[in-house]
Amino acid sequence: MPHVDAWGHQMEANRAHRAAPAQPAPPSTAAVPAPAVAPVVPLPRPHDGAVTVPGHGRTLLRQVRRVQEEAVRHNRTSVLVAMSVGNATEIADVLGAEVLGTVTSVLAQRMLGLAHEVHLLAVSPLGGALAAIVCDRADRATLGDAVQEVCAGFVTTTHARVWPVVTVGLRGLDGQAPERALEEARRTVFDTDRRSPGGVRWFDPEGAEHPAARALSLTGDLAETLGRPDEQLSLAYQPVRDLRTGRITAVEALLRWRHPVHGPVAPTDAIAVAEASGLIHPLGQWVLDRALRQASAWWRSHRYVTVHVNVSPVELRSSAYAAAVARALSLHDLPPTALLLELTETDLMIGDREVRRTLEDLRALGVRLGIDDFGAGWSSIGQLLDLPVDTVKVDRSLVARIDHSPADLDLLRAVLGLLETAPVEVVVEGVENEAQAAILRTLSVRLVQGYHLGRPVPAHELSLGGGSGAAGRVG
Repeated sequence: MPHVDAWGHQMEANRAHRAAPAQPAPPSTAAVPAPAVAPVVPLPRPHDGAVTVPGHGRTLLRQVRRVQEEAVRHNRTSVLVAMSVGNATEIADVLGAEVLGTVTSVLAQRMLGLAHEVHLLAVSPLGGALAAIVCDRADRATLGDAVQEVCAGFVTTTHARVWPVVTVGLRGLDGQAPERALEEARRTVFDTDRRSPGGVRWFDPEGAEHPAARALSLTGDLAETLGRPDEQLSLAYQPVRDLRTGRITAVEALLRWRHPVHGPVAPTDAIAVAEASGLIHPLGQWVLDRALRQASAWWRSHRYVTVHVNVSPVELRSSAYAAAVARALSLHDLPPTALLLELTETDLMIGDREVRRTLEDLRALGVRLGIDDFGAGWSSIGQLLDLPVDTVKVDRSLVARIDHSPADLDLLRAVLGLLETAPVEVVVEGVENEAQAAILRTLSVRLVQGYHLGRPVPAHELSLGGGSGAAGRVG
């Protein structure tokens, strides 16, 4: 059951890095007068606790129930409104915690000035307020905008003139359990504050799970899964083809995680929690080992394909990474050229000395290095040439509309022309239909990847053909 203090505690957790000055500024008053409908809401001194409410905190749920009952009696609707100061961290860091408290108090006063029945439930000096509002049903849809409008404007204290960024989260109360509605209102405003400070958003049941709660849950699940990875994790392989001959020259190993409860977990979600938790190191080693194990099986049957494996900047910052790659290649009796490591988030690696050192070690080992998603955010060929890579994958966004957009085709042609000046092999990703493939042939593109040429599938479903050449012809 959520307690009233949870509001202040959550605000404090969200802004834990904020520290009040050693000599806080004296309390100040705002230039904006309090609305006539209610007195100023007093904020506690820091040692008095995190939250004030009109009355004892234990009556919060009772207050919400009374608001619900009142709305029903008068055939009106009731809504929980959570307000957060999106730039609270900056206000506290520059002007002091007490100024932030003053700003929050003034915004709470302004909320009381709405042309509706407003029941103020909680105010946090860390930059938030919670209210229950009763209004006509016709006004419900515009309530969030109305809150922002009444709260808008500078707050003038004796020390500064501050423009607060007001973020609003709303949750309907009609027929809802107060405990759950309070938690959902808080989640909504905190999520909105992270994603779009200054925005207005209603609670969405489809996105009801708090992002932090989901990340925490996935982290625990991934840690447990890595104890027995083969039970839930697997790899799918997508071919890279020679557009002229149709032969498969390489395959990209792609992570798949089938959660026993939630089903397939998006690879982006899995990698995000792995990087944030440090689990990317055992996860990356598992992916590398399984990909090289499969490549070894192909090479023993004379199907000499290069395996592409994605590597995170977090892994590359480890001084032990290159040695781990060397051990894995030796274990599976493969030459270094059988492996191509694709660098993701490459723009973050520019100028990173730890990453650069690892890349040079890998290059000295003989492992091939490639840039993934080139063209998505890259600004110059100079960035490309700054890294010791030999392969570039052109991002799918540059290919998606070339079959019906002359402007997109011109852009792709320019990017390909730029890459001709660099000593790299080019792979064009995202080829989804024959029209795109035909255009790429006219542009003399040789290596391509995309659903039109082969979807990611388990290794046993991928037909590489045979032969002793660089790659077997597609069977």
